[in-house]
Amino acid sequence: MTVDAATDAGSGAARRPPSPGTVPSVVDGAGMLDPSRSVRASITQASLERAFTILMAIAAVGFGAANTTSFFRQLPFLDPFWGPATASVVALSLLAVGASAALQRWAQAAQAACALLFLVALVTFPLTVRDALPPAQSPWPWWLCNVGTIAASLSFASWRAAVYNVIVPVVFVLLRLSPAGGSAGIARAFQDGAYTATLGIAALVLIVVLRRAAAAVDAAQATAVRRYARAMREHATEVERVQVDAIVHDSVLTTLLSAARADTVEARTLAARMARNAVDHLAAAAADGPGSDPLVPFPAFRQRIVDSLTTLAAPVEVRSCPAEGPAMPSSAADALASATLQAAVNSVQHAGSDVTRWVTVESDGPTVRVELADDGVGFDPSTVPSERLGVRRSILERMAAAGGVADLVTAPGAGTRVVLSWPDPGPVTDVRIDVDAVGGGPA
Repeated sequence: MTVDAATDAGSGAARRPPSPGTVPSVVDGAGMLDPSRSVRASITQASLERAFTILMAIAAVGFGAANTTSFFRQLPFLDPFWGPATASVVALSLLAVGASAALQRWAQAAQAACALLFLVALVTFPLTVRDALPPAQSPWPWWLCNVGTIAASLSFASWRAAVYNVIVPVVFVLLRLSPAGGSAGIARAFQDGAYTATLGIAALVLIVVLRRAAAAVDAAQATAVRRYARAMREHATEVERVQVDAIVHDSVLTTLLSAARADTVEARTLAARMARNAVDHLAAAAADGPGSDPLVPFPAFRQRIVDSLTTLAAPVEVRSCPAEGPAMPSSAADALASATLQAAVNSVQHAGSDVTRWVTVESDGPTVRVELADDGVGFDPSTVPSERLGVRRSILERMAAAGGVADLVTAPGAGTRVVLSWPDPGPVTDVRIDVDAVGGGPA
């Protein structure tokens, strides 16, 4: 078989392409899994709002229940109708906030209603008082001031919540100074107001900070997933480019060069057969749909290796080829078989005359290893021009795109070994050129 040296030596022998496994997702030759299905942030806006709703529900029901005894102690001082009516409306709003823990979609509306109704109850409290409260008793809304401020912080815009957190302490201070609120002294009134303001503003700041942090996490996750998806598309495009380049090199260019140099009947017959194979190969590649990667039994893969080597113009000895081994995706089987054939073609063309060539196939659990070697003249990978595509496209990048690896061991006068492994067994040095280890026979 005649193959042009310009396309076989390849320029990529000096560097192994990075394995697609460096991307943290599943690579199956056709692409990767959707990262958004496996990437989940531990804190998101949704989870934070859910936690806020539950805590608010507990606080509303708990403080409402704790305030019940205070209300009944003040009931004799309140109007028989408006006093219980106002307290009942506030109680219903607290129960609505508690129920929103199970009905997340109504949480914001329930919290906003609670905050507004509490403010109305606080402002109109003097109207519900029939007799002035004793100075020792705080008006019953006192125990719910921070329930209202936190509900406003959760349901209102930040600036509205800030205004609410200022209004409630001011109104309560004025209420405590009035006869309806017990005519407490200025010190006691301002102490209660400062306590309410401090807790309310602290809660508002904490809520705003946590919400912004959660929003930043969501934005970072969305950006990461978007960039990851773009990287996946670029990777799929690169895999397709490598496959097309390898097919064009292996089938089309080799066939054209062989046909151009065919000067005997046998050479023309071989060129015609190669042309038919090239057409069949291109048709098969076009027929493969996205994601179609069925498993290939190991015996079928083994037979493909043996059959492809018998078509060469020079003999290749099969020294080891087990009958049983792991099944592999068709993309991996195609990469291994095609890369093996390309390595053999390179050897036939460039290794010289009176050269012994051999192939070994090994299976170790899920790993398949194919070695094509000769005791020919070898070469120096660093001297190969960068425009040569054979080794780089048809062997190195083809194996990397399928999730495997190709290692080249060669040196001038020391023969050549091409070791193909699938899946990639792990990081190794970019190039192995070991003159002492190569010798003239198998390692």
